Amino acid sequence: EVLAGTKDGCDEDYLPIGDWGIARTCETCSFSRLSISSQAHGQTSQVFRDDGTYQPGPSTDFNAFDLTGEQGVTRASIVYGDKAVQIRDWRIRQVDSNHLSVTNENGNVSRIYRSDGNVYGNSGGFGGYIIDDLGKPTCAYLTSSFLQLGDWRFGEMGGHLSITHRDGKTATIYVHDGTVHPGPRTDLNAWTLVD
Repeated sequence: EVLAGTKDGCDEDYLPIGDWGIARTCETCSFSRLSISSQAHGQTSQVFRDDGTYQPGPSTDFNAFDLTGEQGVTRASIVYGDKAVQIRDWRIRQVDSNHLSVTNENGNVSRIYRSDGNVYGNSGGFGGYIIDDLGKPTCAYLTSSFLQLGDWRFGEMGGHLSITHRDGKTATIYVHDGTVHPGPRTDLNAWTLVD
């Protein structure tokens, strides 16, 4: 069942993907942050910062499910676009058939996932805000077990969150214990998920 494109079935503050959440966190911090966190284990595997850097886990701060602390989830509307999703001032977008980026509205790119399974840091040429308009929601949807943005899926598999391109390469696996397993690899292919 598709949950996205509207707020039906989605929390207003974060994207729920199985046991995982992608959320803007820490309202009072000097940097805007986007977090990838596991709910069951309370671990944060990755925090993207608006200066184009990232903090790998494991950690328990900036957790998408922390509703009590200053570093937890913030109020953020979620809007779907053309192979993209925007969480307040962050955009995750397929910028072309080979690249998916995590970009802050200031233009800094914290992550670029490439279809061959490699991952890169800040490169303005692949930012999700190159085209200002988010576009009409097209091939951007959320199910109970994966988020699909064009040729990319963020999918929960065996308690992990896997980022996989349609061609079969997994670029990153976020593990429930807060660690990150880099690609390129072919295991935990989110395209094998059916929902």
